[in-house]
Amino acid sequence: MKKRKKLKKKYVRYLALIFIIGLIIGGFVIYRNYSNNDMSQDEKNKQVNKDDDITLRLKRLSYSTDDIRFVKNEVNNENIDYLIKKEIDSNLAMEIIRENYYIDDYLEKYLNYYEDNKELSKKEIVTRVNSHLDTEFYTNTEKTDDTLGKFVILNKHYYSDGNYEGKDLVDVDSKYHIWGYEFKLSKECYEAFLKMYEDAMNAGYAFKINSAYRSYDTQVKIYQGWVNQDGQALADTYSARAGYSEHQTGYAFDVRDYPFTTDDYSKTKSFTWVSENAYKYGFIIRFPLNKEYITGYQYEPWHYRYVGLEAAKYIHDNDITFEEYYEYFIRFNNPRNLG
Repeated sequence: MKKRKKLKKKYVRYLALIFIIGLIIGGFVIYRNYSNNDMSQDEKNKQVNKDDDITLRLKRLSYSTDDIRFVKNEVNNENIDYLIKKEIDSNLAMEIIRENYYIDDYLEKYLNYYEDNKELSKKEIVTRVNSHLDTEFYTNTEKTDDTLGKFVILNKHYYSDGNYEGKDLVDVDSKYHIWGYEFKLSKECYEAFLKMYEDAMNAGYAFKINSAYRSYDTQVKIYQGWVNQDGQALADTYSARAGYSEHQTGYAFDVRDYPFTTDDYSKTKSFTWVSENAYKYGFIIRFPLNKEYITGYQYEPWHYRYVGLEAAKYIHDNDITFEEYYEYFIRFNNPRNLG
């Protein structure tokens, strides 16, 4: 009997102990949640106060309510602080930020470039900075991302090296070369070329390829040959230095009318058809007329680059260069969803 009573008392003590421990744990959980909610609310209050402070400071600089709303949506906090600390004129800032191809990472570059080029429109400021014209050609260059396939860019700002040999290169039938030489192109580019070639032939226009893929070593020899003939300054206007050549991608080629009649391809019958229809097959004129200051090369009506159907149509419809398209849509992934 006594043993049972002792066991019962012991059992009750255990239950009481468990109950007390439960109360302690429960109280701790409640306190922690309360504290977290308190911290969360405190953070929210801080954010509200910061937003209010930004709004007030921008208003003092004559930014309108609509301007402030747009800035908060399109500009990161670091750049907003820059606008405020430098007391950037609201009209200047908003004209730049509202440009279609505005890239937030380049805000300070736009403003600095504007200071030295106030005669240019804000649209032109954005275009030039996006195309890296705020630096001289072949200076402050950057190694390209050569894993991008048809979107890889090689120009006077982006380079590769001798290890880059294009992507998915295939042998092209020599019958498509104007002199019957063997050459290579990227498989995707070659297949698109064949479609364009056949449709052009069916429409009564004949052309063939004059130059296609070139290795790094080949470009070394070609460029040096032109330098020896015309000097480096002139050669740089029409020939790329090794590592900077479009031809190393395997997505670029030069065409000539067939049978060959003139070096000025723009004066041939086939050019009219090709220039008007190339984008339908994914091709662009890589160095277009009146864009020499952006591309760094003379107008080359014979030089075509494969970028795919979507990109080619956009470039064609909006009259921009591959430099502009690449920076906004590829490198910065279309931040404003322009389509």
